[in-house]
Amino acid sequence: MSGLESSLHHASEELPGDVQTTFRRRSIYESSEEEEGSSLSFPANSLAGSLTASDDDGLEEKRHIEYNLPPDGGYGWLVVACSFLLEFFAEGPISAFGVFQEYYVNERFKGHTSNATISLVGVLNGSCMAILGVVSGKLCERYGYRIVPMCGIILLSLGYLLASFASEPWHLLLTQGVLCGVGTALTFMPALVVPAQWFDRRRGLATGIVNMGIGVGGIVWTQFNHMLIRKISVAWTLRLTSVVVLVACTLSLMLIKTHQVTAAPRKVGWQALNDRRLVLFMCGSFFTGVSSLVPFYYLPGYARDIGVSEGGGALIASMANAASLTGRLVATAVSDYFGPIVILLCAYFLTSTSILLVWTTTHGFAGTMAFGIVFGLGYGATFTQTSALIAKLFGVDALPVFVGLYYTLAGVGYLFGPPVAGVILEKTKSWGSPYLALKLYTGVPMVVACIAIILVKLSTKKRLAA
Repeated sequence: MSGLESSLHHASEELPGDVQTTFRRRSIYESSEEEEGSSLSFPANSLAGSLTASDDDGLEEKRHIEYNLPPDGGYGWLVVACSFLLEFFAEGPISAFGVFQEYYVNERFKGHTSNATISLVGVLNGSCMAILGVVSGKLCERYGYRIVPMCGIILLSLGYLLASFASEPWHLLLTQGVLCGVGTALTFMPALVVPAQWFDRRRGLATGIVNMGIGVGGIVWTQFNHMLIRKISVAWTLRLTSVVVLVACTLSLMLIKTHQVTAAPRKVGWQALNDRRLVLFMCGSFFTGVSSLVPFYYLPGYARDIGVSEGGGALIASMANAASLTGRLVATAVSDYFGPIVILLCAYFLTSTSILLVWTTTHGFAGTMAFGIVFGLGYGATFTQTSALIAKLFGVDALPVFVGLYYTLAGVGYLFGPPVAGVILEKTKSWGSPYLALKLYTGVPMVVACIAIILVKLSTKKRLAA
């Protein structure tokens, strides 16, 4: 035990029990030694101390860090509610893109485009959002969580508006793909980072509630788009979406406030990559990105090819999104009890087995519906734990950069996933088993991601044992 840990231990023994339980867990990157003659004082709602950090050249730099304890409630719950709405309106439509893809391929651009080309629109949207995660995190860190997301909301709304005038597939790539993706990238960071600043013991619950916004959004936007495209055309559906997103996201953003955990937030450098757990976790995010969007994009088309009606295909996609919401709810409820790593392992088990054991063996409506539900349960639980796990392993100060890095690598996976799946589908559609190659392509990367999380858990146990 280092000198600092010893001082904190003895000092905390003299404090009331309710104060002891609120100390923030020191990140592994805050390693330091107690300076000779330093003193520790404990204000009513913070923990302050003099720390000395040493670099590789043996030089020592004194820095003073004050920890403002998260309130674990209060205004934080309003932040959670507004972050939920931000996820609902900014990211929910991404999960519902399969409805647009089905319409673009089979009606609006029939004979002039392919599944692979149109799926690239949704992929560019999701991957731009994710790949720019690190950039968004650094911009928010520098300019704040109000200006940067507001720019993103404007770009997102503009992207949907311009997409409504598209007359060629490449118009959609630039508008509903790139422009909406960049807008979402700049918009979603407050919803992922800020709620975790307000909570400690209930952090898993708070971040889980926020992430349910995507699942609820996927359900609502799928049915909303399917209904309006038939009633008022795809162009007016996109225009209405543009207005709704602009108004709702702006109002939500205005009520989201940050809670500064440290007086001088720790900057995260390249040395963080020396942590094996971080490397494994980020590798898992890449392979998760490769697999996770493929079922949502191709389930409506797959349902049609095996004889399910158009409405039945939309119902399967909606049920998958509903199951995703259920997965988020369950994961949120038990996260603080079992821990984020255990929840992630269960989620990856569900997604992997649903693809490789259920989807590959069924060719009817009931089996496909069962696959959509089981996959949705696992998929929903997967992304509820990102912020909670990063905060637990690496500290709250690492959230903007590491959450951004996680989504950046997942975005690279998104960029490969559905387009490559579309190419595989075109080349192997004549096989005896419909979509078999696509199903295998979807399942194997998810298994690899599961193995990466297992190794993170083993590395964490080894570090604690040492």
